[in-house]
Amino acid sequence: MEFLKKQWNHSSNADSEKVRRLCDEWEMHPLVADILLSRGFKTHKDIQSFLEPSLNNLRDPFHLRHMYLAVELLQDAIVNDQQIFILGDYDVDGITATALVLDFLKACGAEKVDYFIPNRLKHGYGLTEASTDILLERNADLVITVDNGITAAGEIQRLNDAGIKTIVTDHHLAENDLLPPGIVINPNHPECKYPFKKISGCGVALKLVMALRKSLRKLDWWTSARPEPNLRNSLDLAALGTVADVVPLLDENRIITYHGLKVMNDKPRLAIQVLKSLKKVETITSRTLAFQFGPLLNASGRLKDADMAVRFLLSNDRQEAEKMAQILDATNAERREKESEMIQTALKLADEQKNNPALILVSPEFHEGVNGIVATRLVESFYKPVLILSEIEGKLKGSGRSIPELNLKEVLSDCSDFLERFGGHAAAAGCSLIPENLEAFRDRFIELCDERLPASLVPKLQLDGTLDYPELNNQFVEQLNRLQPFGEGNPEPLFSVNTPESPFTSLKQKHVKWKLNGNVEIIGWNYSEPFTNSLPSQLAVNLGFNEFRGHRTIQLTIQDLSLIHICRCRRAI
Repeated sequence: MEFLKKQWNHSSNADSEKVRRLCDEWEMHPLVADILLSRGFKTHKDIQSFLEPSLNNLRDPFHLRHMYLAVELLQDAIVNDQQIFILGDYDVDGITATALVLDFLKACGAEKVDYFIPNRLKHGYGLTEASTDILLERNADLVITVDNGITAAGEIQRLNDAGIKTIVTDHHLAENDLLPPGIVINPNHPECKYPFKKISGCGVALKLVMALRKSLRKLDWWTSARPEPNLRNSLDLAALGTVADVVPLLDENRIITYHGLKVMNDKPRLAIQVLKSLKKVETITSRTLAFQFGPLLNASGRLKDADMAVRFLLSNDRQEAEKMAQILDATNAERREKESEMIQTALKLADEQKNNPALILVSPEFHEGVNGIVATRLVESFYKPVLILSEIEGKLKGSGRSIPELNLKEVLSDCSDFLERFGGHAAAAGCSLIPENLEAFRDRFIELCDERLPASLVPKLQLDGTLDYPELNNQFVEQLNRLQPFGEGNPEPLFSVNTPESPFTSLKQKHVKWKLNGNVEIIGWNYSEPFTNSLPSQLAVNLGFNEFRGHRTIQLTIQDLSLIHICRCRRAI
């Protein structure tokens, strides 16, 4: 796949006096202070909340609409020993939310509690007709959905008509005509006034158990035989779901992720210990969750059943956990192989639509569980909205990814008369339809994208500054690490540097590497092809430490290239 040329933009330097005051107040490096100010953290309170995330700043869960009703219903089910079923989702956010709620309810003494995660291919996403059939067969008294359910109006009504009580917990965007009846906890419900709308599905599940724990405390439910759970030990699951779902790592999401990573590194549960060993990880960061642990857990739901991922996260048997981790890792390798095959097919189909403002690609070779990843790869290559559809048993099902200039969920909503189901967010969504509607849907979708997208689309790369190699030192990188965890909404700082004049080393004919004077190295994963003909003048890089056999080096990782010389207006470091 080709490297897409991006427009590099440098963040404007903040006022020098403000930078100086921030450096003095926080003993902070000037460039780090500049980054904080450029990202909107200006007051002492804002900066303290960001640099020192406190669990005390998590909002009262009872501020979420219907939380009181949900806790009352759950409390009654536990006290009266009713059958409780958790209906999860097959992605990491849904898997971790399922594990979190299941673990807490068992700690509450609920003996009749179980879970069900639909199979992507057999049952579809969330609370479908097929998954509702299974819940009815299992004679549930209460069903709790996690990370799904906000558009399952008919299915929730069907459960209610059968005498089954329901609690929907979700964070996806709502459709007014598809809102389920009964108790619904979702910050994005049109009647919910909860101020932070970007919390993950697992974050909403965490809020539910926080509220339930507090309510049970008032009942004197906790005893020496049934001790009150320390929810800090659940923050690792919440952090994993939050990072994997690519919600902004700001506000409550930052607090959850910051402390969840502390739990993983200080006192990891067995599953995390096994993953650290399997992936040879020393220190777990948000990048570890996003690119190593998350994909491994996701693979189970993409190609097989996510049930194993839940059991793995809650396992207390090392031998069992190691065996499951090996299976999950092998499944992820299978996913990568399938992804590679699908990308080749998708690129051929995309060539036929290269003049369209968006791509809708359909093939029986596409695996439904990998469609979203392939869509992401094509968006990165073409910088336009992409929808990948699989042909399965007479229906088309798929996933789409978009660019900041287009709200994909809104476009699908405006095409809903051609769709059987749809849902998601502005940047990522899914849908299903019958083949007879494909051409009409494609025409409408392309037309809407053409209307709503700017005439000229150029992907932008935001740089946080420029660096000179002699200025790099451990203290500066340690200061940058104060801004972690990095992710959506708080990207890893990106800097431009001149391409070294010395020759690079080619690794496995895929990667490039420079070893500079001192303890600085540059690595470009899968960048050997762009360096074949001519050297770019500038590199866009992230900074971090690479620790190997007790030796620590400063590693600059290439994220983009530029043949154009960038004006190096910068604040000295």
